[in-house]
Amino acid sequence: RQQAVEDRIRSINAKQTGMNPSLKELWKESKDRGLPPRKDLRDALEMIEATPYVPETYGKKITKKGFLFDANSERGRMSELLKNKVTVRVDNLPIQQILFDIGKENGINFVADQEMEPLQQKLTLNLEKVNLGELLAYISRNTGVKFQVGEDLIWVIDGKASKELIEETRFYRLRRGFIVPAQFGPDEVVSVTTTPAEGPSVTKETATYEKFVNDSKSQNPSIEEAIEKFFKGEFMIDYERNLIVATGTPSQFELLEKIIAEFDRPIQQVLIEARFITISEAAFLDLGFRWASSIANGAVKDQTGISRGTLGGEEGMLTRVTLRNVFQDSDILSSTDLSAALTALEQSGESQLLSAPRLTLLNNRPGRINDGEVNYYYEQFAIEETVLERVSTARLVPTGKPSKITAGVSLDVVASIGGDGQSILMALHPVVNQNVSYVSLDGQTVEEVDKTDDNRMQIFLPKWRTQELSTRVVVGTGQSIMMGGVLEREQRTVVESVPILGNIPGLGSLFRKRATLDKPRYLLIFVTATLIDEDGSFITYEKPEEGPVAPVRAPSALGAGGATAFPPKPEAKPAEPAPKPAAPATKPTSSPSPAQ
Repeated sequence: RQQAVEDRIRSINAKQTGMNPSLKELWKESKDRGLPPRKDLRDALEMIEATPYVPETYGKKITKKGFLFDANSERGRMSELLKNKVTVRVDNLPIQQILFDIGKENGINFVADQEMEPLQQKLTLNLEKVNLGELLAYISRNTGVKFQVGEDLIWVIDGKASKELIEETRFYRLRRGFIVPAQFGPDEVVSVTTTPAEGPSVTKETATYEKFVNDSKSQNPSIEEAIEKFFKGEFMIDYERNLIVATGTPSQFELLEKIIAEFDRPIQQVLIEARFITISEAAFLDLGFRWASSIANGAVKDQTGISRGTLGGEEGMLTRVTLRNVFQDSDILSSTDLSAALTALEQSGESQLLSAPRLTLLNNRPGRINDGEVNYYYEQFAIEETVLERVSTARLVPTGKPSKITAGVSLDVVASIGGDGQSILMALHPVVNQNVSYVSLDGQTVEEVDKTDDNRMQIFLPKWRTQELSTRVVVGTGQSIMMGGVLEREQRTVVESVPILGNIPGLGSLFRKRATLDKPRYLLIFVTATLIDEDGSFITYEKPEEGPVAPVRAPSALGAGGATAFPPKPEAKPAEPAPKPAAPATKPTSSPSPAQ
């Protein structure tokens, strides 16, 4: 094809080009020849060219109805009749006769083989308004008879004849997805074939997976493990379509549907916000900002200098906010208290924000966030010698896999949400690494060591300052926890002297002043946990109502007891019985004694 194009180009005569037009071409030439096409024409041409390749729905936003249906199967008429209350009074009658008498009175269609041996067993029943389903469960459990409930019939079969069970296949589409391991396929699969002396060969394959989210998730989802353990039928799960295909009996499907209803629910998640701040000792002990308040919707009035106290106890009156005041009662802060404390830190000018990571976690699943510079170093070395005719040299060569150290901050956290949503149990592991440098075994840094032959055998290892802690804490949604300690201590000695006089031997000490400066800096770590919904909104659950605590009732044989184990709240005590204690004082004088 390319050769044909080249031949066509060579056959074109230069006289037929636009550089040498004829009179006829000039007469018929259009005035728009050579000009670029209009925009609408260009767009139309591009659309025509792209029509075979781009569908009409490309770039459009449409809304579809989800492919969902209720996990509970439709129940037939017989299933509803099992909820009826029946009254049965029989004496030593066969099960077959009992069942058909019940069916005749309640309109239930029982189908059974009269020659079935378990139906010939006899029972004596004296029941008053008993649930029919509970009665059939008792008969099935104690006589070896099984009942299969259909839409219009109830089959009575022998419990030992499993082949007679009527099975069906159902499809369940889940509303929520699965939590599967965050991993790709194995990079390498090692196969080992073992050939025993007797029997066929056995091939064992070993695959290594690398998880990019290492949260210790099991290989199978929890719902799959529950179905394998409790569901007696057969099933398969399609993870791509969130579909469960199961085969079993109606009674087995009842259990499967309960499992799906409990597991196919939204998973709670927590937003973790951390702030790593360094601050001087002076700012840590004495911080403040101006606090204003208004009364009865009046004008805002500056209340500076009026009072001291905690943020929650003297709202609108606190004017001098210190970290001692904020953490007077506990290390737990509300969102308002934390905002006030951080505002005071920023206004002081002596604080430094190292990092402010944010991370969203699933309930009871760990998470990690790192922010810093990664440094690598080797822990194993080999000596490499080069021997020439008259000279030999040696140097250290690193071997093995390098280790790494991150200069910055990192936070490992696991959040466990309480069932009532009122508490969040967190396991925290914050780490701060700073001042990473490489030092030789004799204490010299890389910059201090001369690059000579004598220093080729020097081994440099990293040296850094680290601050870390591991703890567990319980907070409410939106509350914060403060952790911290001494980050570093800067110590300097300053000498001030009078010129000339301070250098006089002996008398110079009278004209000199020596001062030692000690400036510790504190590392403060604020961690806030907030429950969030799937749409990103913050969640606050209503606190369940607490009713009056019932006192512990002791047995009558023990006599009258003293105070109960759960005494009522003081505010719940009535005020009316106050004058009653005066009655026992007059009782001995008015009643006759036992001797009379």
